[in-house]
Amino acid sequence: MNFQRRYAHFSAIGTAVLGLCAATGNANAQTIGTTQQEARESQSSPSVRDIFREEHTLFTDRITIEPSISYSYSDRDSLALRGFLALDAIFLGELNLDNVESHITTVEVNTRYGITDRLEASLNIPFVYRTTELESIGGDLSTEQNTQANVSESGLGDVTATLAYRLLPETVERPDVVVSLGVRAPTGKDPYGIDIKPDPNNTNLNVPEELPTGNGVWGVTAGVSVLKTLDPAIVFANLGYTYNIEKDFDDISGGSGNQKAEVDLGDSITAGFGTAFALNERLSLALSYNHEYVRDTYITPDSGSRTKVVGSDANIGVFNIGGSYAMSDTTSIVTNLGIGLTEDASDIKLTFRMPFQL
Repeated sequence: MNFQRRYAHFSAIGTAVLGLCAATGNANAQTIGTTQQEARESQSSPSVRDIFREEHTLFTDRITIEPSISYSYSDRDSLALRGFLALDAIFLGELNLDNVESHITTVEVNTRYGITDRLEASLNIPFVYRTTELESIGGDLSTEQNTQANVSESGLGDVTATLAYRLLPETVERPDVVVSLGVRAPTGKDPYGIDIKPDPNNTNLNVPEELPTGNGVWGVTAGVSVLKTLDPAIVFANLGYTYNIEKDFDDISGGSGNQKAEVDLGDSITAGFGTAFALNERLSLALSYNHEYVRDTYITPDSGSRTKVVGSDANIGVFNIGGSYAMSDTTSIVTNLGIGLTEDASDIKLTFRMPFQL
């Protein structure tokens, strides 16, 4: 009887322990996704952390300073015929073939700081140097005369401040979801009121006296990005909308005299998606596609009617190939090659960054 009572006692204890373990297991199954993010950030390899920093947000309580340099190149050709056809075969008039090459080098310093484990602030300060080469054939009605003009400009670009908030941490079932809100200040040279004059060697070639380094208006960007770990890959996507605030300018004309007007720069919608792989502990590779649609710009002259700027809308599609190498636990080298897939996109854009943590 003693043995039976002891056996019953231990059986009850064992049943209770098994029930507690089962309950604990269920609770762990529910919370493992919540703690997965913190564990990944503290124990993951530097290559995985680089992927999170570049494609999403890392949310670390350390200051990250990210100097970078990027170069973009675009080439545009245009043919203008001013005249008429004689006998449906012979063109009489002015033939003008223009080529515009644009070179833009941007040096940026981006500083990030995790205020909490769910809130991060960043500040981006760019310095822009750009050169435009213009060539034209057809000066003075000649099909052999080729003239060239170069224009260069350098200066501070538009400074941007951003707050990112982790709305939902990653779990087994759902991705990591981050929302962001950014403000762009018009600290760069605006593109309005720049004088455009004919080239002295070719009256058909109009040359700007200077080049812009910014948009000239305040902008507010709201975005959301998602990221999911699917070992061994990490997939991500983003969506954003930029609202440009209307602004009055004392002069928007490219000639003599001042023309006051209100400029409503077209808003833009951006979307992108891609995947990244941690090839080893320090090396990662990423492939992505980004698309931006820029809406039409409208101008309202002083005491005039609102007018759409023809050809001001744009579709910009870019395919990106990027990679990162972690030199140490606090410093990495990041490269990215952007290949323009649409007519409005730059032909190529090459970027080098070196983020490091303090």
